[in-house]
Amino acid sequence: MAAAQDFSELREQLKEARQQGNLVKADQLASDYLALAVRVNDPLQLGLAHFQLGRNAMERNNYQVAKPELEQAVALLQPLGQSKALADALDRLGMTYRYQSDYASALKYMYQAMQIYRDLEDLESIASGYNNIGTVLEKMGQFEEALHAHQQSLELSYQLKDSESIASTIFNLADLHRSLGDNDQALTYFRQALEMDIASGNKRNIAYSHNKLGFLYSGLKEFDKAHFHANQALALFQQIGAKRDTDWARTGLAKLAMEQGDYAGAQQLLDAVIKRALQHSYKSLLIDTYKMAAELSLRQDKVQAALAYIEPGIALARQTQERADEAQLQQMRVDAYIRQDAVREALNALQAQKQLEDEIFSNKKAATIAAIQAQTEYTRQQYQISLLQNEQILQQARLEQSRLTRNFWIFGLVAVFVLMISLYRRYLQSQQNRSLEQEVKARTIELEQKNAELQQAYQQLEVISLTDKLTGLHNRHFLESHIETELEQCRRSWQDWQSGKTSQPERAELAVFLIDLDHFKALNDSYGHQAGDEVLQHFRLKLQQVFRQSDYLVRWGGEEFVVIARSINRAEAAPLAQRLVDTVQQELFPLSEAPPVAVSCSVGYACYPLPLGESPLHWEHLLKLADLCLYAAKYSGRNGWVGLETIKADTGLLSGIIAPGQLQLWHAEGKLQVQHSFAQLKWQG
Repeated sequence: MAAAQDFSELREQLKEARQQGNLVKADQLASDYLALAVRVNDPLQLGLAHFQLGRNAMERNNYQVAKPELEQAVALLQPLGQSKALADALDRLGMTYRYQSDYASALKYMYQAMQIYRDLEDLESIASGYNNIGTVLEKMGQFEEALHAHQQSLELSYQLKDSESIASTIFNLADLHRSLGDNDQALTYFRQALEMDIASGNKRNIAYSHNKLGFLYSGLKEFDKAHFHANQALALFQQIGAKRDTDWARTGLAKLAMEQGDYAGAQQLLDAVIKRALQHSYKSLLIDTYKMAAELSLRQDKVQAALAYIEPGIALARQTQERADEAQLQQMRVDAYIRQDAVREALNALQAQKQLEDEIFSNKKAATIAAIQAQTEYTRQQYQISLLQNEQILQQARLEQSRLTRNFWIFGLVAVFVLMISLYRRYLQSQQNRSLEQEVKARTIELEQKNAELQQAYQQLEVISLTDKLTGLHNRHFLESHIETELEQCRRSWQDWQSGKTSQPERAELAVFLIDLDHFKALNDSYGHQAGDEVLQHFRLKLQQVFRQSDYLVRWGGEEFVVIARSINRAEAAPLAQRLVDTVQQELFPLSEAPPVAVSCSVGYACYPLPLGESPLHWEHLLKLADLCLYAAKYSGRNGWVGLETIKADTGLLSGIIAPGQLQLWHAEGKLQVQHSFAQLKWQG
């Protein structure tokens, strides 16, 4: 028992030492922890000891030391079964890969940790896990997926009233706004995160917020503010011994020097950071520093010097799959070649840069910013509802207290009447009762007002959470809240038949249609976003003409829509897809400020159950199959449809990642039943 208490006290002391930035003390405590674990020969405590050593190394950005310590922790903890300790070790191991820009490995370990947190119903750790996953997805350029992860984290953090977790998520949302060019909103969120970090006392988080504000203020030419925040960040990182983050802060000072025209000072800082980043393999920091050094050279018209930074930066960004950074470096390369009048090289660089930008940002930037605002407001509404509910409970308690007080005085006065038989006392009782009734009435009116406010907040939340503002259709949140129930009902109908409980079900299947408007970006470019919005609104009418009122019609995002055709036979899916394609193209779409336009769409669908009668697919897999069919429709010429109706159970569909090439192989082997409207089906471009 004494040893268990010692371990618990050591863990609390370690946590406090890291928060205060006293890593010398943290290292000594971790060594004491390991020595005690060896002495008692406890595998659990040995695993936790290596976990603490790994955490300390991460605080110093020494990931080459952190990774083997965390791997040792995982190896010791895994044989003991699923536990929070194992999940924490897996999550931190994923973070070490993230900081070394190995994002595939990072996500693998983070998702393993997330599964354990879910099994343990550890909401606080689930919120933190979503935050970490969102950060990795953002670095990979997957902004919508990153936004979704951060929003899930924010909702859970508000639910738990965890101010430190809320601050961390707001920081990540601010960084997402910065990446998308929305600097005003980014500043608001970074300042809010800094206030919450200062309140919590976590020096590393305080330093992160200061550093981000320093970068933003430098770009906005507010140099006094930039200088203050950048130096605050540098001092804190140096204090806690975080070498990588200290160099990150120095790049902030280099940007400030560059914006103020001190090119020599900026170059000196950047050259030193590049040297250390190469030595310690800080890949992500190295890419960012290459970009800044290239920008500095271009400002001075030193084209060859700029290319000397751009070329290795592109190669490293491509290696680490940092697609957004690669696109920015390609843009710099275009600029450099143009300044050299190297037309062919500039054209090749421009084509590469445009291909990357189209892939990453096409029709997503504005939609993502709007989604951030809508989802953040939705979470704030939930938090306001929680406050109103608490206020309602308080008002009810006050009302009950008033009623008890009234009853007390009534009984007291009755006793006095019996003893004194005094008309004067009867008069006082009457007055007291009247006063209490008025107080109760006032409290009741106040409570009714609070109930009305609560009901109004619920109505606002329902509109935000279930409806797409532009089209009036259901949104992604609605579908994700209902689809699992639909899949479960469908699966049970077929299971009951296969087990002999019922006869073979009729119209007990469903189809997931994923629909994309063809060449929508070109329409926006030609006629403007208002015209694009009108096309999306009119497309809703086309969907309602084809599908039933009982089907789920959902705007998935941008020009993509999802329809869940419920309670059908899978043989009906292909005619529905053809009818939709015909309905969309049979007449022009009207526009308020331009002539009517012709619109077509491409459709991919997948039926469920798939394989027929087998164990259920996850919703994400089913949607992925429909998505791959949609891509096949696009590759085959657009304005048509491709549908996956069934698949043999021995394909291994329920495990692993589904790739287009795999579907093409199974189709060639006859393991898929696919319908389509094209003369020739092409799975890939």
